[in-house]
Amino acid sequence: MNRVVKTVLRAVFRPDKNGQLLESQLTSGLWTRVFAGLILFGLMFGLTSILQAFSGNIPAIPLTLPLGLENYFVWQAVLFVPWLVLSWLLVSWLAGLTLEMIGAKKFSWRQLSAGLALGLYPFLFWLWVPHFFTSALYLLGMSQKEWVDLLSNPGWFQTLYISLIVIALFSGWLSTCLTVSARRWVKRGASLLVSSLSYLVWVFFIFVLLR
Repeated sequence: MNRVVKTVLRAVFRPDKNGQLLESQLTSGLWTRVFAGLILFGLMFGLTSILQAFSGNIPAIPLTLPLGLENYFVWQAVLFVPWLVLSWLLVSWLAGLTLEMIGAKKFSWRQLSAGLALGLYPFLFWLWVPHFFTSALYLLGMSQKEWVDLLSNPGWFQTLYISLIVIALFSGWLSTCLTVSARRWVKRGASLLVSSLSYLVWVFFIFVLLR
């Protein structure tokens, strides 16, 4: 578990080293650790979802999945881990097909999927921080009306919340681009295109479920 946590923290705060990590640990169980890291993030979001469900919170934005509004956060807690893993495998498969179509030579599907996961870690981490703040405030007794008022009114809290979302989105995109382009399976422009599209698709899948 210590190696998993170290891998996650390194990917979050030093995404520029992801390419070196993929190169230096080709056969050292990196893919397994990356997979375990996704499970860890899934459990973290599951915990904050359960806390919101326990406090009686319901989603404040419209749902895209046909799940009950009152028990949505319970469903989110149950589904988030498999949703995260399955979307990762799907995005990795689509990215691999795209690389093959544009003529990538001798790229590793295993390394590609590991790199995409490493690239998404910063997004998941910085997105989880406001999710945790939300669940903590609800657990401390804040009502949903008070939460909406706090988030709607211009001020330090609204600025902080929006800033964390922006940091999550930008850091995840930058990390994914740095990680995929570092492997040099194709020219840099093509790598940036593949990594950007893969990142956008994965983020879309996550936001379909996450509230």
